[in-house]
Amino acid sequence: MKKKVLSVTATAVLSSVLFANSASAAVVTVVKGDTLSQLAVKYNTTVSAIKKENNLTSDMIYIGQTLNIGESSSASASTQKYTVKSGDSLWKIATKYNTTVSNLKSWNNLKSDTIYPGQVLIVSKSGSTGSGSSTSTSTEAQRMVATAKSLIGSPYVWGGTTPSGFDCSGFIYYIVKKERSDFTRTNVAGYYSSMKKVSSPAVGDFVFFETYTSGASHMGIYIGNNKFIHAGSSGVKEASLDTSYWSSRYLGARSL
Repeated sequence: MKKKVLSVTATAVLSSVLFANSASAAVVTVVKGDTLSQLAVKYNTTVSAIKKENNLTSDMIYIGQTLNIGESSSASASTQKYTVKSGDSLWKIATKYNTTVSNLKSWNNLKSDTIYPGQVLIVSKSGSTGSGSSTSTSTEAQRMVATAKSLIGSPYVWGGTTPSGFDCSGFIYYIVKKERSDFTRTNVAGYYSSMKKVSSPAVGDFVFFETYTSGASHMGIYIGNNKFIHAGSSGVKEASLDTSYWSSRYLGARSL
């Protein structure tokens, strides 16, 4: 069987590859900087699959070593990839795909938060959790979002906690109180300090902003696709984290 020799250049890794008849099977020569995790991401497979195929008993590999690497059908079916565009950040991508920055860095073997246009990233893997949010259940989160949507158009009232008028923390109090009878009323700073920090919001989590005073002074409920619902000065409405106003004031996300 005749084989062709190809040179493959990655961002920081150069490997020479021999492809067999199958487009997804390759013989890779290890070069300086290669790791099993990098090769697994690059060839859309898993570390365990590479180790099994090459009878490796540890993760150690050495320069000049040849490895048989075939794309894992299970990995291919269970992973989703995204091509980075100008203006993207790991946080924006993590939010878009309902995962975390730490997951993205782990899946793609990133050592920093720096990414560049044209870079291809794994953004989801079957069996991996999303943001790690501890909002009790997806059903509860969906109910809270449904309640929030039903209140769009309600007027703004300072200190308000009912559909006749809300301020931002009173709006969140009303939504959560319908699900958790022991949920107590406090201000934005109180919720920010008492809720659990998550690296990126999942549906039903809460997003916080620094607006009229230093520290957390405004909040809303995250509904997915970089959007949230909040009680602002013009009443309850939907807004986007992608706008310059909100993105520049964003402090982070919290969960119950």
